[in-house]
Amino acid sequence: MKKLVGILVVLLAISVAFSATITLSPSIKGTLWGKTQLDKTGLTTDLGFTLKSLGFGASADVSDLTFSLTIDLVGGTVTLNSFTVENDKAAASWYASKSFGSDSGKGLGWFGYYGTTKSKTFVLNMKALGLQVATQEALLGGTDRIALYGSWDIFSMALQTGMAGLGWSGDLIAEATIKPFTGLTLKGGLEAKDLTGTPTFDYVIDFDYKMTLGLLTLNPYARYASTKGQWVGLKVGYGIGESVVLKINADVKYDIAASKLFSWIQVALSKKGIGWAGVKFWYDHSFLVGGTNEMKLGFLVKSDGWEIDPVSLAVFVGSGDFTTKNDGNKSGFGYDIVGNLLADVKDLSAYAEASLSLAMGGFKPTLSIDGGYYLLNGTKELNVVLGFPVFDLINFEASVAFFPAIDWYVKLFYNYSF
Repeated sequence: MKKLVGILVVLLAISVAFSATITLSPSIKGTLWGKTQLDKTGLTTDLGFTLKSLGFGASADVSDLTFSLTIDLVGGTVTLNSFTVENDKAAASWYASKSFGSDSGKGLGWFGYYGTTKSKTFVLNMKALGLQVATQEALLGGTDRIALYGSWDIFSMALQTGMAGLGWSGDLIAEATIKPFTGLTLKGGLEAKDLTGTPTFDYVIDFDYKMTLGLLTLNPYARYASTKGQWVGLKVGYGIGESVVLKINADVKYDIAASKLFSWIQVALSKKGIGWAGVKFWYDHSFLVGGTNEMKLGFLVKSDGWEIDPVSLAVFVGSGDFTTKNDGNKSGFGYDIVGNLLADVKDLSAYAEASLSLAMGGFKPTLSIDGGYYLLNGTKELNVVLGFPVFDLINFEASVAFFPAIDWYVKLFYNYSF
């Protein structure tokens, strides 16, 4: 309770200092959806309502106030997710759950190596000084955290420590980045624990330099750390051509702790509107007594922009299992060269996607077909989907899967966002 009171006092002080006439503009965003579906298990109907945000944007001559709410219609609760008040010189923010780390772009991004848990967080940003201070309420079994972050031109640094009750927790985290000139980045981090008892230290130093010599790009890099690995490496890139583009990329990395060399080279040729073809070779060598050599070879050939309205077609042939294709993460077969033909020449897949979209007055059906075959184990898939909007409000969709097993469904659904 006393933490909340402290935060409210700070916010009140800031709001008084930045007092001005504020105009509030309410906003609401959400999604209403429902469906009725018939498949092999019978008839299913469902309805859902998601309220993404409900808040008030605010603007004034010298200040800006924003906050985000989540309303749970089932539980009947309202949760404050974040609150920010700011002007040109400073800003104060409170978050219900925020990390001092990057957290996939959703955190503060101050720390990259250590101290990146999520919890209730308050941030005071002194813009004119390039300095920020943050406090974080302890998770169960943890300690309250205090962090400091500053960024000035080529140098940035972050400090973090904890509190045990009203005393010091005895730990310290420090991270810094310096970019002395274009292309060179030096980063380091240190975590010290139990400084009032038996101290333990964990450290990491990263070196990264990118330079371009004509069509050639060189990227030497290195890491020296106590527990987070030690290595040196070099990435090389070469590209030439405009209409037809040739790209060669390679990476050689020596893992000091494992006494092992990891390397790969990829050559790719592409032409927009026609296709992309690439081959990749991996070679790993262990320098330990009795160590082994490992080699892999893979390739991928795929179409690029095969579309003549109203027909589109995408074709993929390459090594590896086509079921690893992940469109959401843009990874796996079709996006990367995977598989190993040296281990088994049958490690091959073929995959294709085709769609036909028609516009016949107010009727706009789309027929989609996708399927693939993996030679190594005989895995195969074939799906046909027909869909179209009904009066631009409700959508009809019918699907038949022939492989790996016969399956089907027919459904009406709607999805309205506001």
